Amino acid sequence: MGDAWFNNEGYTRIASEPGREHLALVMHFREDWRRFFKLLSERDVYPLLFHCSAGRDRTGVGAAMLLSLLGVDRERIVADFLESNLVFTESLLAAEQLDPVFELIDENGGIEGFMREVIGLEPAELSLIREDLLED
Repeated sequence: MGDAWFNNEGYTRIASEPGREHLALVMHFREDWRRFFKLLSERDVYPLLFHCSAGRDRTGVGAAMLLSLLGVDRERIVADFLESNLVFTESLLAAEQLDPVFELIDENGGIEGFMREVIGLEPAELSLIREDLLED
């Protein structure tokens, strides 16, 4: 996902607004996110590992969206996002970097609307992901 992130134009083209880089990951790679979440809705793919080169930007955004879909509190999602700061001490992430992503989720009526309208998933796919990843 996101090979355009590393092409000749690179990061500056995709994330031209400082502080909105993680939102740019959502918006520029919507088709990739759609494929990712459709994969999560397939019953025979588990266990599944997802990662990126550093495990914090694309992976962090994907985890934030998935955890939101699963009903995890945003405070816990942000804490999870910031865990990579323990390893990447030279380039720290800030909690505020997820704010534009959360704002987009809220603008779409919450995670359900966001997943349908922005990412392009069907309600049945969202239900399957929850069924496979949540326990009573």
